[in-house]
Amino acid sequence: MRRFVTVFMLAIFVFAGLVSFPPSRAFACSCVDSSIPQKLQDASAVFVGKVAHKGFSSFFTARETRQYSFKVERAWKGVATKRVTIQSIDGDASSCGTGFKRNHTYLVFAYQDEHKQLRTSLCSGNIPLIKADDAIAQLGKAEIEGASLADGNGEGDPSLNLFLYISAIVLVTAAGIYVWKIYKRKRMR
Repeated sequence: MRRFVTVFMLAIFVFAGLVSFPPSRAFACSCVDSSIPQKLQDASAVFVGKVAHKGFSSFFTARETRQYSFKVERAWKGVATKRVTIQSIDGDASSCGTGFKRNHTYLVFAYQDEHKQLRTSLCSGNIPLIKADDAIAQLGKAEIEGASLADGNGEGDPSLNLFLYISAIVLVTAAGIYVWKIYKRKRMR
Protein backbone atom coordinates (compact mmCIF):
# COMPACT_ATOMS: atom_id res chain seq x y z
CA MET A 1 0.00 0.00 0.00
CA ARG A 2 2.89 2.34 0.74
CA ARG A 3 4.09 1.90 -2.81
CA PHE A 4 0.60 2.79 -4.07
CA VAL A 5 0.57 6.03 -2.07
CA THR A 6 4.05 6.92 -3.31
CA VAL A 7 3.09 6.30 -6.94
CA PHE A 8 -0.18 8.19 -6.45
CA MET A 9 1.57 11.24 -4.97
CA LEU A 10 4.20 11.13 -7.73
CA ALA A 11 1.42 11.07 -10.34
CA ILE A 12 -0.21 14.12 -8.71
CA PHE A 13 3.05 16.08 -8.83
CA VAL A 14 3.75 15.08 -12.44
CA PHE A 15 0.21 16.10 -13.43
CA ALA A 16 0.53 19.42 -11.60
CA GLY A 17 3.88 20.02 -13.31
CA LEU A 18 2.46 19.30 -16.75
CA VAL A 19 -0.45 21.65 -16.16
CA SER A 20 1.75 24.34 -14.62
CA PHE A 21 4.42 24.28 -17.29
CA PRO A 22 2.87 23.21 -20.60
CA PRO A 23 5.25 22.41 -23.45
CA SER A 24 6.18 25.31 -25.66
CA ARG A 25 4.25 25.57 -28.87
CA ALA A 26 5.63 26.82 -32.14
CA PHE A 27 3.42 28.73 -34.56
CA ALA A 28 4.48 30.71 -37.56
CA CYS A 29 2.87 34.09 -38.12
CA SER A 30 2.36 35.68 -41.50
CA CYS A 31 0.20 38.79 -41.77
CA VAL A 32 -1.30 40.33 -44.87
CA ASP A 33 -0.72 44.08 -44.80
CA SER A 34 -3.87 46.12 -45.34
CA SER A 35 -4.79 49.78 -45.29
CA ILE A 36 -6.41 51.48 -42.30
CA PRO A 37 -9.78 51.84 -44.13
CA GLN A 38 -9.65 48.11 -44.96
CA LYS A 39 -8.86 47.25 -41.32
CA LEU A 40 -11.84 49.39 -40.26
CA GLN A 41 -14.08 47.51 -42.69
CA ASP A 42 -12.83 44.05 -41.65
CA ALA A 43 -12.81 44.61 -37.88
CA SER A 44 -15.80 44.02 -35.60
CA ALA A 45 -14.61 46.74 -33.20
CA VAL A 46 -12.26 49.69 -33.59
CA PHE A 47 -11.51 51.93 -30.63
CA VAL A 48 -8.91 53.92 -28.73
CA GLY A 49 -8.57 52.66 -25.18
CA LYS A 50 -6.27 52.62 -22.18
CA VAL A 51 -5.37 49.21 -20.73
CA ALA A 52 -7.05 49.09 -17.32
CA HIS A 53 -6.44 45.43 -16.52
CA LYS A 54 -4.08 42.80 -17.86
CA GLY A 55 -5.47 39.36 -17.04
CA PHE A 56 -3.65 36.10 -16.52
CA SER A 57 -2.59 33.78 -19.31
CA SER A 58 -5.04 30.99 -20.04
CA PHE A 59 -3.31 27.59 -20.31
CA PHE A 60 -6.52 25.73 -21.15
CA THR A 61 -6.84 26.70 -24.83
CA ALA A 62 -5.11 25.55 -28.00
CA ARG A 63 -3.09 28.76 -27.93
CA GLU A 64 -2.43 30.57 -24.70
CA THR A 65 -4.52 33.72 -24.52
CA ARG A 66 -4.62 36.71 -22.23
CA GLN A 67 -7.59 38.89 -21.43
CA TYR A 68 -7.27 42.68 -21.46
CA SER A 69 -9.76 45.22 -20.17
CA PHE A 70 -9.73 48.67 -21.78
CA LYS A 71 -11.18 52.02 -20.73
CA VAL A 72 -12.54 53.20 -24.06
CA GLU A 73 -11.92 56.85 -24.98
CA ARG A 74 -13.51 56.82 -28.44
CA ALA A 75 -14.84 54.25 -30.84
CA TRP A 76 -15.34 54.01 -34.59
CA LYS A 77 -17.11 50.68 -34.67
CA GLY A 78 -18.55 47.91 -32.48
CA VAL A 79 -18.10 49.47 -29.03
CA ALA A 80 -20.77 51.33 -27.07
CA THR A 81 -19.52 51.03 -23.47
CA LYS A 82 -16.77 52.74 -21.48
CA ARG A 83 -15.08 49.41 -20.79
CA VAL A 84 -14.44 46.57 -23.18
CA THR A 85 -12.66 43.25 -22.69
CA ILE A 86 -10.74 41.52 -25.46
CA GLN A 87 -8.69 38.34 -25.77
CA SER A 88 -5.27 38.23 -27.38
CA ILE A 89 -2.88 35.42 -28.19
CA ASP A 90 -0.24 35.55 -25.50
CA GLY A 91 3.17 35.26 -27.06
CA ASP A 92 5.68 36.92 -29.30
CA ALA A 93 5.38 38.02 -32.91
CA SER A 94 6.27 34.58 -34.27
CA SER A 95 2.98 33.22 -32.89
CA CYS A 96 0.96 36.31 -33.95
CA GLY A 97 0.77 37.25 -30.29
CA THR A 98 0.39 40.81 -29.21
CA GLY A 99 0.77 42.29 -25.79
CA PHE A 100 -0.59 45.46 -24.29
CA LYS A 101 1.05 47.30 -21.41
CA ARG A 102 -1.09 48.33 -18.47
CA ASN A 103 -1.89 52.08 -18.37
CA HIS A 104 -0.85 52.53 -22.02
CA THR A 105 -3.31 53.68 -24.67
CA TYR A 106 -3.77 51.96 -28.03
CA LEU A 107 -5.76 52.12 -31.24
CA VAL A 108 -7.27 48.61 -31.28
CA PHE A 109 -8.74 46.62 -34.15
CA ALA A 110 -10.62 43.55 -32.88
CA TYR A 111 -12.85 40.88 -34.39
CA GLN A 112 -15.54 38.63 -32.94
CA ASP A 113 -14.83 34.93 -32.65
CA GLU A 114 -17.38 32.11 -32.87
CA HIS A 115 -18.31 32.70 -29.20
CA LYS A 116 -19.03 36.41 -29.81
CA GLN A 117 -15.95 37.46 -27.82
CA LEU A 118 -13.67 40.20 -29.11
CA ARG A 119 -10.19 39.02 -30.05
CA THR A 120 -7.13 40.68 -31.50
CA SER A 121 -3.70 39.61 -32.68
CA LEU A 122 -0.51 40.95 -34.20
CA CYS A 123 -2.16 40.84 -37.64
CA SER A 124 -5.09 43.01 -36.51
CA GLY A 125 -2.92 46.12 -36.75
CA ASN A 126 -3.12 47.55 -33.22
CA ILE A 127 -1.05 50.70 -32.76
CA PRO A 128 0.17 52.50 -29.62
CA LEU A 129 -1.64 55.85 -29.48
CA ILE A 130 1.61 57.84 -29.61
CA LYS A 131 2.23 56.35 -33.09
CA ALA A 132 -1.39 56.37 -34.32
CA ASP A 133 -1.91 59.96 -35.51
CA ASP A 134 -1.86 59.04 -39.20
CA ALA A 135 -4.15 56.03 -38.69
CA ILE A 136 -6.65 58.08 -36.65
CA ALA A 137 -6.68 60.74 -39.37
CA GLN A 138 -7.52 58.03 -41.92
CA LEU A 139 -10.32 56.66 -39.72
CA GLY A 140 -12.00 60.07 -39.56
CA LYS A 141 -14.31 61.24 -36.82
CA ALA A 142 -15.12 58.64 -34.17
CA GLU A 143 -18.73 57.44 -34.01
CA ILE A 144 -18.76 57.68 -30.21
CA GLU A 145 -16.63 59.86 -27.96
CA GLY A 146 -15.86 59.13 -24.28
CA ALA A 147 -18.76 61.07 -22.74
CA SER A 148 -21.29 59.39 -25.06
CA LEU A 149 -20.20 55.86 -24.16
CA ALA A 150 -22.54 53.88 -21.92
CA ASP A 151 -21.36 52.59 -18.56
CA GLY A 152 -20.20 49.01 -18.85
CA ASN A 153 -17.77 46.73 -17.15
CA GLY A 154 -16.69 44.68 -20.13
CA GLU A 155 -17.28 40.97 -20.17
CA GLY A 156 -15.93 38.10 -18.15
CA ASP A 157 -13.63 37.92 -15.18
CA PRO A 158 -9.96 37.86 -16.12
CA SER A 159 -8.99 36.08 -12.91
CA LEU A 160 -11.43 33.18 -13.41
CA ASN A 161 -8.87 30.90 -15.11
CA LEU A 162 -6.35 31.38 -12.31
CA PHE A 163 -9.04 30.67 -9.72
CA LEU A 164 -10.05 27.44 -11.48
CA TYR A 165 -6.43 26.39 -11.89
CA ILE A 166 -5.56 26.94 -8.21
CA SER A 167 -8.81 25.24 -7.11
CA ALA A 168 -7.96 22.14 -9.17
CA ILE A 169 -4.47 21.90 -7.63
CA VAL A 170 -5.86 22.33 -4.10
CA LEU A 171 -8.50 19.63 -4.68
CA VAL A 172 -6.01 17.15 -6.14
CA THR A 173 -3.58 17.79 -3.29
CA ALA A 174 -6.36 17.40 -0.69
CA ALA A 175 -7.42 14.10 -2.29
CA GLY A 176 -3.81 12.88 -2.16
CA ILE A 177 -3.47 13.81 1.51
CA TYR A 178 -6.80 12.12 2.31
CA VAL A 179 -5.73 8.88 0.61
CA TRP A 180 -2.39 9.03 2.40
CA LYS A 181 -4.07 9.47 5.82
CA ILE A 182 -6.43 6.55 5.19
CA TYR A 183 -3.46 4.40 4.25
CA LYS A 184 -1.58 5.49 7.35
CA ARG A 185 -4.57 4.66 9.62
CA LYS A 186 -4.96 1.20 8.10
CA ARG A 187 -1.27 0.55 8.49
CA MET A 188 -1.37 1.51 12.19
CA ARG A 189 -4.03 -1.11 12.98
